[in-house]
Amino acid sequence: MVDEAALQDDELLTVLLDEEGFSAGRTRAIRPREMTTDPPLSFAQQRLWFLDQLVPGEPFYNLASALCLSGKLEVAALERSFSEITRRHETLRTTFHPIESRPVQVIAPATPLTLPVVDLSRLPETERDVAAVRLAQEEARRPFDLARGPLLRATLLRLGAEEHVLLLTLHHIASDDWSKGVLNRELAALYEAYAVGRPSPLPEPAIQYADFAVWQRERLRGEALEAQLAYWKRQLAGLPELDLPAARPRPPVQSFRGDRHSLLLPEALSEALKALSRREGATLFMTLLAAFQTLLARYTGQDDVVVGSPIAGRNRVEIEPLIGFFVNTLVLRTDLSGDPTFRELLARVRNVALGAYGHQELPFEQLVEALQPERDLSRNPLFQVTFVLQNTPSRPLQLRSLAVRPMVVDGAMEKFDLTLSMRETEQGLEGSLRYSTDLFDGPTIARMAGHLRILLEGIVADPDRRLSELPLLTEPEHYQMLVQWNATATEYPSDRCIHELFEAQAARTPDAVAVVFEDRQLTYRELDAHANRLAHHLRGRGVGPEVPVGICVERSLEMVIGLLGILKAGGGYLPLDPTYPTERLAFMLDDARAPVVVTHGRLLEALSDRPARVVCLDTDRDRIARESDGNPISGATAANLAYIIYTSGSTGRPKGVEIRHDSVLNLVAWHQRVYGVTPADRATQLAGPAFDASVWEVWPYLTAGASIHLPDEMTRTSPPKLLEWLAARGITLCFLPTPLAEAVLEGPWPTGLALRALLTGGDQLRRRPREGLPFSVVNHYGPTECTVVTTWGPVSADSETGAPPPIGRPIANTRVYVLDRQLQPVPVGVPGELHIGGDGLAQGYLHRPELTAERFVSDPFGGEPGARLYKTGDLARYCPDGSLEFLGRLDDQVKIRGFRVEPGEVEVVLGQHPAVREAVVLAREDQRGDQRLVAYVVAVQDSTPTPTDLRGFLRAKLPEYMVPAAFVPLAALPLTPNGKVDRRALPAPDRSGPELDSGFVPARTPVEATLARMWAEILGLDRVGIHDDFFALGGHSLLATQLVSRVRDAFRVDLPLRRLFETPTIAGLAEGIEREGRGGQLREVAITPVSRERHRAKLSSLSPGADGPQSGE
Repeated sequence: MVDEAALQDDELLTVLLDEEGFSAGRTRAIRPREMTTDPPLSFAQQRLWFLDQLVPGEPFYNLASALCLSGKLEVAALERSFSEITRRHETLRTTFHPIESRPVQVIAPATPLTLPVVDLSRLPETERDVAAVRLAQEEARRPFDLARGPLLRATLLRLGAEEHVLLLTLHHIASDDWSKGVLNRELAALYEAYAVGRPSPLPEPAIQYADFAVWQRERLRGEALEAQLAYWKRQLAGLPELDLPAARPRPPVQSFRGDRHSLLLPEALSEALKALSRREGATLFMTLLAAFQTLLARYTGQDDVVVGSPIAGRNRVEIEPLIGFFVNTLVLRTDLSGDPTFRELLARVRNVALGAYGHQELPFEQLVEALQPERDLSRNPLFQVTFVLQNTPSRPLQLRSLAVRPMVVDGAMEKFDLTLSMRETEQGLEGSLRYSTDLFDGPTIARMAGHLRILLEGIVADPDRRLSELPLLTEPEHYQMLVQWNATATEYPSDRCIHELFEAQAARTPDAVAVVFEDRQLTYRELDAHANRLAHHLRGRGVGPEVPVGICVERSLEMVIGLLGILKAGGGYLPLDPTYPTERLAFMLDDARAPVVVTHGRLLEALSDRPARVVCLDTDRDRIARESDGNPISGATAANLAYIIYTSGSTGRPKGVEIRHDSVLNLVAWHQRVYGVTPADRATQLAGPAFDASVWEVWPYLTAGASIHLPDEMTRTSPPKLLEWLAARGITLCFLPTPLAEAVLEGPWPTGLALRALLTGGDQLRRRPREGLPFSVVNHYGPTECTVVTTWGPVSADSETGAPPPIGRPIANTRVYVLDRQLQPVPVGVPGELHIGGDGLAQGYLHRPELTAERFVSDPFGGEPGARLYKTGDLARYCPDGSLEFLGRLDDQVKIRGFRVEPGEVEVVLGQHPAVREAVVLAREDQRGDQRLVAYVVAVQDSTPTPTDLRGFLRAKLPEYMVPAAFVPLAALPLTPNGKVDRRALPAPDRSGPELDSGFVPARTPVEATLARMWAEILGLDRVGIHDDFFALGGHSLLATQLVSRVRDAFRVDLPLRRLFETPTIAGLAEGIEREGRGGQLREVAITPVSRERHRAKLSSLSPGADGPQSGE
């Protein structure tokens, strides 16, 4: 149960509200209602009634307590006291019934209440206490039936002659936290009187809760309603969802299972927070809210933070003495952008809180109805986190001649993702973080509680520090993340070049096989000689250190000869994929200023726009063969260029990444050490040279005496053939791009497999290996800018949580940090941008100094002069064991088939098509594991470009992997209120369910036809298609209950209300009705079409309903 913030009791708040012009005006007094009809539900009651219909038979809104009573108890007086309380308060003898699908309150006559007594006194003491706790837990979890009542249950457990336990349970629809105080006061007064034979000393209530419900319905309509709504619509326009980092995926439906972590702020800190509040003209509630929202912002990286906060809703004197559900919830949205100081933020929060409190009359239910958030059974509407401060002293129950103390009953439930609840005590501020166990675990919340305390201490120490500068982590956490988890320093030959290590290996094992392709192979001696001849030939054409040389060949022995020959000449190789469009290849050669390109004669057409001189490995074979086969003097050092690989650029211009020899050798040495590479190993080489994985597939093996094996194209792309090939070739180490690895892991594995490690990387690995594989599976991560591999980690078999495998820990001489936007470390489990430092960093982007400076920044943690960090743009978080979990891209850049793509580059090229006016490209994963590019195209007037036209246009300018898999024509791009393209609103391609009036699909069966007529009448529409979403068409919770009631009557099926939320289309509902009602007979119902105007007239007599899971406390 959520406590209520008592802001209305704060004198300062009253003054502040007066200053802001929010003083309450005169409104009509609440008077007893006319008894002619059953009264309507209040808005708050209607919300809980709807939730009970949605998920019936659950104890989510039970308000339970267990009280130990020591002393002589007058049971008859206690029983009579409860009878009198239920007589005095109609809400405790109210039940709820739909009349013509509209719920009303039905108030039963007052009857004496019987207090059941369960005698446990004959049990042994240990058994007696256990039984009492068990019965208390069972009672707390026993659901109420809102249609039958009663809504107050009292049970007495007798433990001994003067030892009892009173179990008291109310449904939230009839009570709230304030009501507990009313009940306690009345129970104490009545028991005091009845125990000595006196009559009730309490005056009769002037009004009842139902009178308030009638008054509220009349009050909140017309101008009064519109004025309140106008404020909230402005305040909550474009409301974001708070994306708290969860330990587990969000389930499709809330279970409301929860737990809590207690916290206590010492008295000195509590007093310092109060003093800061007074200095800033703010309440303690505002200060704590600002701190909590700062914590949430630091945890999520969001600067638009929404928190819900309940208020008592007792701002009228007439309702203060009533038992009932009056609580309202305020939605407090704060702008934390611009990295303000805490003092500045507190001023913002002060304004937000005052504005919310000044417009508190609008029920939360009405607000949800007006804003129409997307229906989602997995979360609360509008906000998922709440904050509560109780700054009025609690009044525990006191009974004549009895000692009363609460019994702790385990059975926590949580209706939100997270709730921070605080109260003032003599010891300081104490409270708890309550959390959904669907999402979070205990250690995560314990860390969060610690971070909150550190943050609060930092705030009172210096409220003028910017939010990003306020402390969050403990010193041990700092050391662990910055130092301990980055202790990777390892020796490697950092003063050598790649080709020098190869030459030394060739001298050691000249006759060992180095490269195998189909039925051809080269020994180390042969490969060395071929590469030397090519190197001498290239040096004769001006190749030397820092000279980029293009290499445009297919995967073959010649590819390896070409790569090695360029390095031996002292140059750096620039791989050019022959399948790329001519225009892109020409750009890369021109941008790199490569004076020479190595290729085959049959590929010259692809290089027709080349600005470089050509060396053909086939047609120039004789001239190359006349060169010396001795090792040339390259003149290169470890600090010189080894290769350039181009990656996608957001401006439509690819960018070249420059990697040095020493960076490659760090990778080589680490790989050889970790995987124990020996001359006996046989490794695969599958990637084309334009994919940086080829660096990793070649050099760790050719510098260790192992052999690399290149399968043909058909084998490389067919998992069954690849498996057979791996076994036939005796492959011991194999790298497969992630999608291919996931396919291969399905097996079945052939006999005789020599594989000892399957390495993968290039995309997010989603599938884990099954138990019992005869080899290890290792996941890797690394951007091109950091020499292929940055982190690595063995992948265990299937995980209980189903979470993707982590990307592991940093390799040798590599540092990784998860940082926020201000380059501050974020806590374990909290997402941040992954930053990489160490020996694998690229020199930068070729001829792009501005971009290099933007992405390669000074390392504030490295401790070495000139140390840099690469800002990956990748989102990651630390696991508690120090491994990293990859969470996706910060920007729109994605991996498609292992290649990094920035959709913006595709958009630029697509926009060059003469028939395209606007284009947006994004990656969609409408089916799990199937990520693909989708282009959304707005054509110029009188043009209708076809997908075939657009695909052909792009294929001439972009690699195949950058061509979208689907093209969706749009009349206009959807925009956010800020005028930006609303990417979330872009539809999925090939939709089976078109929107209303855009591909209308009529009913196909009698059930669908009946449902379509029902929907049309209830929604006030002329027609409804079978794929139209009920809620997208204007349906809300009250209309949903009307529809379900009509469906139950029409088809004689027990359709749960929840089904409509899970399948809100006619087609989906019809399928369920037909499945559940097979063998039944459909009954015709009288449904006549009505106009939208008539529908609105009908609704004007009804108040909108509740919507979505929402707690009142």
